[in-house]
Amino acid sequence: MKLKRFINDTKIFIFLFLIFIDRKIILYPIYIHPFYLKPKKPILSIDHSQNETLARGRNFLDKCLNIPNNFTYEYINFPKASIIIPIYNCEETIEASIRSIQYQNFTKIEIILVNDFSDDNTPKIISILQKNDKRIKIVNNKSNRGTLYSRSLGALMSRGKYIFNLDNDDMYFDFDVFDEIYKKIRTEKLDIVGFLTVNIFNYNTKIKKMKNLYTYQYEEDLFLKQPELSTWMIKFKGNFLVHNNMIWDKCIKSKLYKDALSSIGMDRISKFIIWGEDTSIVFIILSLAKTFQYIYKYGIAHFKGNTTASNTEPIFLKIYGDIFFLDIAFDFSKNNTEEKNLVIGQAFYIYKRYNFNVFNNDTNSIYLRQVLNKIIKCKYLNKKNKRKLSKIFSDFFIYNTDD
Repeated sequence: MKLKRFINDTKIFIFLFLIFIDRKIILYPIYIHPFYLKPKKPILSIDHSQNETLARGRNFLDKCLNIPNNFTYEYINFPKASIIIPIYNCEETIEASIRSIQYQNFTKIEIILVNDFSDDNTPKIISILQKNDKRIKIVNNKSNRGTLYSRSLGALMSRGKYIFNLDNDDMYFDFDVFDEIYKKIRTEKLDIVGFLTVNIFNYNTKIKKMKNLYTYQYEEDLFLKQPELSTWMIKFKGNFLVHNNMIWDKCIKSKLYKDALSSIGMDRISKFIIWGEDTSIVFIILSLAKTFQYIYKYGIAHFKGNTTASNTEPIFLKIYGDIFFLDIAFDFSKNNTEEKNLVIGQAFYIYKRYNFNVFNNDTNSIYLRQVLNKIIKCKYLNKKNKRKLSKIFSDFFIYNTDD
């Protein structure tokens, strides 16, 4: 009798012990690549080399592009995650993007497609896809509002606890992206989880012929808390942000995302912005986040060279987006020394990037003048930077800037 009781007590103890210690590792064995081990070639896990991983990714993308999807997906009452896709005239790519979501082994999701007033066959294609996938929700803008507005609208309408973003010409690179990321962010109780983005050039329907493939990689710590998080994410490469902070290579807690949008205000986001929109919103999200974890996981295939608005519009239409980010960065940098450097760096970036002969009292000129005068009059900007800004932007200041 005593022996039986001892055995039962031992089983209970072992059970409770396993739950208590490192439950996340026991239940969700995800291989995290230590930041201090910097291999010459990135890997997915200890079980897969880079070449094996890329071959696996090519195979997955090939299936998404070439195998008809005859499955049906039921509506999810309480989705665990929301995938937001702003879409505009993407008839050649949007089906493949959605297929890469449908082929995920994590299915308790909703897919929010924000149609930004497309005038090609895109609306017809997504309507057909919606018939077999009740998880798809289509939102139609009444006019062309731009990516930032569309993505923000989708985020505000989302019901999932976590948000993934995808561009309408990109695809998820593996079948277990949602599963791995969701387990990590939930068990660690994180605000944001970042993952690898695979860059692919020469997009065509034959994925096996992909060329010039490489990845964006973080080179800093795997795990960060505030205030180190904001400082880390605004590191400069030259005079501009590193590309690793884009919005679509992360899973973000929904409440945090919505708080960021609220802090900016939809009235500001409603402006038509085709450039720098990702940088603007992710900067605020990271400023508000408490924890960020990066995992060595290939998540998204980002197709370079596609015909998207940001690639094809003339440069003078991109200026507004860069001014918008300067404005946003200034508003949220008044108590952070590192972010002050970001404001100055972004101002100089605008000056170097654009030919100011294109400014002829248009909307961009008026907006730039407003932002620069706000910056030059602030108390925390040192005299050296004030003089430098005053000199190179002399035509855009209304007030006397001599201190």
